[in-house]
Amino acid sequence: MAQKLSVRLAADPASSVPLLQRAERFAVLGESLREAVAGEALFELIADGELVGAFTLGVRETASGRQIHCGAAGGRPGFDLVGTMTRFAEHEAQRIGAGQLVTHTKRRGLVRRLEREGYRVAGFILTKETA
Repeated sequence: MAQKLSVRLAADPASSVPLLQRAERFAVLGESLREAVAGEALFELIADGELVGAFTLGVRETASGRQIHCGAAGGRPGFDLVGTMTRFAEHEAQRIGAGQLVTHTKRRGLVRRLEREGYRVAGFILTKETA
């Protein structure tokens, strides 16, 4: 049986940063972790009193409405981090009237998992090195 995770606002952000740093190598535009999560709230995923994951959420106002953005997420293997994070983000979106949840990733496996959670690929980002 899967272990139940709880979500809380980060009590000690310094303890959550190492979990988030795992996501930095998957940054879509090569931004630093600090750039990716600027202005976002940091949340912790807890299992039996132990910190097992962390993620950030921020609110963005766009021409098409309010969005909740996940700038970074990371954690230890063996826990349903994605399912717990998406359910929490959906609850927050409903609470504040946000019409969309948004995240960026290079991880194909994460894309497939998020599609099973109801996400869809909304576009592509193309880059070319010039130097």
